[in-house]
Amino acid sequence: MSPWYPSGLGYVYWLITRAKIAYPVYVLIGTIGVPIALLSWIQIYMPALHQKWKGVVTWIILGFSIVFYIYLFYFLFFAVGAPVEALIGIKDSAIDISYKGLVLGFLAFSLLFSTITGNDFAIASLKEKEDPILRWKGRFLLLSFNLFAIGGIGDGFLPLAPATLIIFRTLMMLSSTFYYLGFILPGWTKRLLKLE
Repeated sequence: MSPWYPSGLGYVYWLITRAKIAYPVYVLIGTIGVPIALLSWIQIYMPALHQKWKGVVTWIILGFSIVFYIYLFYFLFFAVGAPVEALIGIKDSAIDISYKGLVLGFLAFSLLFSTITGNDFAIASLKEKEDPILRWKGRFLLLSFNLFAIGGIGDGFLPLAPATLIIFRTLMMLSSTFYYLGFILPGWTKRLLKLE
């Protein structure tokens, strides 16, 4: 969810100060956590389903992440006179940015990778015949990964009107709720589903 942190923070900041968050700060808030989240997800996903590929995939993602960070920091802070907005992203408003260049490519890769692996993880949980709790977690995770993909594609890659922006961000908020239910499955949910 980190690409959408600056939107929320930007709105609160604007409400308080009536000013926009500085461009480099806005971009860093929205992008710096993506490689970390992706690498963290690999540490959950790969050992659970594809242990023998964990090292290879981790090194590949780590390599992409390093290239991404070098590109990001170089154009944000060191490339004097470079067309930064064309290379990183155009700030549409105080609460929205349209990412460009390698940043957009890395975000697209992250979304695709997490959707494919997330669905694989959820489907593996659904196949667990002996544990109804695990099957319910799989259902919630399947919903979460796919709602996030739809919301992320809509918000990050399509031109949006204010109404459609709200729809896609609502899908991502629902996705977060289903992530929580899929990974934690709190006691109140177990009672509601008669799993206790």
